[in-house]
Amino acid sequence: MSRSYTSQSLIQLPILSAAEAAVLVTQILTAAAAEAKAAKTKELPPPIERSRTRLTVAHVALNEVVAPQIVGDTQVKRRADRRIDGAWSAGFDWLSGWCKLPVEKNPHLDQAKALMALVFPDGLSFTKLPYRVEWQESKVRLEAIAREGHDKTFKQLGGAAFLANIIEAQEGYGVALHITVPAPAEATAEVRVRLLAVLAAVRDYVNRVAAHAEPDVPGSEELAEALLVPLSVWETTHRAAAPDAAVEAAAPADKTP
Repeated sequence: MSRSYTSQSLIQLPILSAAEAAVLVTQILTAAAAEAKAAKTKELPPPIERSRTRLTVAHVALNEVVAPQIVGDTQVKRRADRRIDGAWSAGFDWLSGWCKLPVEKNPHLDQAKALMALVFPDGLSFTKLPYRVEWQESKVRLEAIAREGHDKTFKQLGGAAFLANIIEAQEGYGVALHITVPAPAEATAEVRVRLLAVLAAVRDYVNRVAAHAEPDVPGSEELAEALLVPLSVWETTHRAAAPDAAVEAAAPADKTP
């Protein structure tokens, strides 16, 4: 069986989402621009310069599809996040009121306190977690309510509407985060095509830069090292994902104030 010795087969890159690739390439091109500016010729060595041009073109093409998708996707996720936060907050306020009633006026005090301890052991702190973690925490709480029969507690205390609101918000949250419903196939396919083109351009660029480094040519090794700093210090957030799977534009990792 024949072996392939090309930049595409030899250069190993970090696992990157489309948004991460856009960021990394921006850093690579920034480093290249800085080194070119520092050079007397104001350009990098010709093979690297040509590769940089190809990488720039691929980067622009990727940004054309990633930027609108990130903006739109982020807005949808933020709205869904505010919805689930509000639903749980309303339920917390309602249940807190029942827990504060004096025992002589509240025959359901024990049930209210049991529900509070089950669902809100740390208050609403779970609504401040990153989106996907909050979705999971919310799911666990809804499953516990059903498992412990506390849907009846909601009804007995007149809070059926609060529970229904939380369930509906949770369903919308899963859709917005592409957990219970996959991302649109067309958008994902186009992002994938352009992401793969960028990754190919990065591999070509890395190959040209690495080939430029020669022990007998003063400054060549230093230039190659400086140009590849963004790659050498990059830390991916998709360590467990398969390379071909990391094509979805990155969503905010943390809650937005």
